[in-house]
Amino acid sequence: MGNRNFTVGIFVSFGLIALVTFTLWLSGGHGAAARTTYSLFFERDVSGLMLGGPVFYLGVEVGNVQAMNIIPGDPMTVRVNIDVLENTPVDTGTWASLYYQGITGVAVITLSGDPGMNLPLKTPPGYEYPVIEVRDSGLAAVLADAPGIMQKIDLLLEKANGLVSDENRALVTEMLNNLGTLSGALAENEASFAGIPQAINATLSDVSDTLNELQMAVAEVRPGLGVTMDNLSRASSDLAGLTARLDAWTAENADGMEGFMSEGLGQVPDLINDTRATLREVEKLMRSLREDPSQLIYRPLEKDDAEK
Repeated sequence: MGNRNFTVGIFVSFGLIALVTFTLWLSGGHGAAARTTYSLFFERDVSGLMLGGPVFYLGVEVGNVQAMNIIPGDPMTVRVNIDVLENTPVDTGTWASLYYQGITGVAVITLSGDPGMNLPLKTPPGYEYPVIEVRDSGLAAVLADAPGIMQKIDLLLEKANGLVSDENRALVTEMLNNLGTLSGALAENEASFAGIPQAINATLSDVSDTLNELQMAVAEVRPGLGVTMDNLSRASSDLAGLTARLDAWTAENADGMEGFMSEGLGQVPDLINDTRATLREVEKLMRSLREDPSQLIYRPLEKDDAEK
């Protein structure tokens, strides 16, 4: 009996050792591999994300969620620290998003990278770990925009209700009736409308003829205009020459003109007085001759001659 129990104990012990060895082999030594910690900052709800949850890079599991903390502020921020394998190609082009698996609501962290050569990711000042940019994608993006989408849908429904109101239906009905009336009027006057292009063509033809006549008239008048402009130019040149000569004569006779203005004009009053006196004497003589014309042939004796 004792030998049987001993044999069972040895068998169980070997089984446990084999199980532990198999487990370590299956894990591939991930627990002992070097890892790097990064920080993610989500400015929204991260429901469904659990501590120890997996982190994927392009669909390959490379780490897990190490810590989650709420940072008070406006808006509220959730800091998620993740541990990923050191050989994971994380650089400045890497970005993270929250991915929901199926309809269970379980969330995981997925990492992706922008194409091209990017710089190594470094720890910013004031932070404990390097920070990976967070972007919304897939269902997470839809959920993030859900409040705004619902608000737009409500606004659209309100406008739709306004469009189908009784007043608007009446306006639409009236508009359709007016369109029907207009269509009928157009059909009745189809023959009149058909003649409009011909009338337009005739009018354009008349306008073209008028323009041709104007061009011919301008061509006939243009030579006379040229001669007139030449005459005006010649007259302007003559006036300019005359003005120049007058300026020269004035400059040459400036002294004589000044003497005449100062001396000659000063004697004018005396000359006028003498002229007036002479005119009075002539007037007396004429009056005397009218009274006694014989004075021209007979001169009366003076008093002294009579005494002799």
